[in-house]
Amino acid sequence: MSSDVPAESVPAPPAAHRVALEERGSFCFAQCSCGWFAPGRRSRDRARRDADEHENGGGA
Repeated sequence: MSSDVPAESVPAPPAAHRVALEERGSFCFAQCSCGWFAPGRRSRDRARRDADEHENGGGA
């Protein structure tokens, strides 16, 4: 009997969050590859902070 674990039963590492900012008119939205998105902001800085909080585990 081998002690090696078959490759298909080893869980894959969690995918990295890929957050992007998108502008629509005068609003800026942060959205992530995991499906998360922030409300539209008129401030790009606030949208960036929303994205940073999400990437660092502060956002849902």
